Amino acid sequence: MKLLKFKPDKTTVTAFAIGIAIIVLSFAMTLFDGSEIETVMHIVFRDFLMIFVMGFCLPILYVRRNEPTKYEVLGFTKRKLKISLILNVLFSVLLLAQFVFSADAPISISINIIFAITYIFVAGIFEMICIYGFIRHYLERAFGIIPAILLTALIYSFHHAGFQPEFLELFFVGILYCSVFYITRNIFIIFPFFWGVGAVWDVLVDSTAGQSIQNVTSFIVAVGLLIAMLLFVLVKGKDYGRKNKIKE
Repeated sequence: MKLLKFKPDKTTVTAFAIGIAIIVLSFAMTLFDGSEIETVMHIVFRDFLMIFVMGFCLPILYVRRNEPTKYEVLGFTKRKLKISLILNVLFSVLLLAQFVFSADAPISISINIIFAITYIFVAGIFEMICIYGFIRHYLERAFGIIPAILLTALIYSFHHAGFQPEFLELFFVGILYCSVFYITRNIFIIFPFFWGVGAVWDVLVDSTAGQSIQNVTSFIVAVGLLIAMLLFVLVKGKDYGRKNKIKE
């Protein structure tokens, strides 16, 4: 793949459309901040529409129908898996050490923190598939690696608008994760450990955004999302196998 090029096509439009859609849905959450239905509408806009529908189901359906290698274009591949996991753990240990040594106060763990961490990791599945997988891949195909990194980081930053509007910081975080991905082109070089350490610390320690997910409701939503994701993949996998048998 080239560092720079310009060959946009209909897949580029699809990637931008999904990217814009998740940003719009995130901004839409702010319309209900402080209202009596804030929690419900946040679940509808962020968890159901943004994470599950636009960020999980649509990318999976698209690559299943249009890509011969399916999930490999998203970075979900066995190629360089061992080295990716080794680097993932190494980077996460180094990042955690940096955070701990620079912390101003001791870190405490509670049941509410565990609820929040569960939610963060389930949301991370969406980020890997939609942003660092789907959007990054089709932007790279159209514009090359460098523009793909920058545009992916921009979309990553602005999709936090409704719950963590720290755009500049998140833009550089997006550049970091996306750049590390290109070391092996395997998504498991950043997820779950390296990305997880950064996301958990950023949301629960360095930001006030984590306060809204430190509750049992977020835990229930996270478990529900995870079950829905697994069922969706299972059902679509059976459909794919059934269609192949029919063709044979």
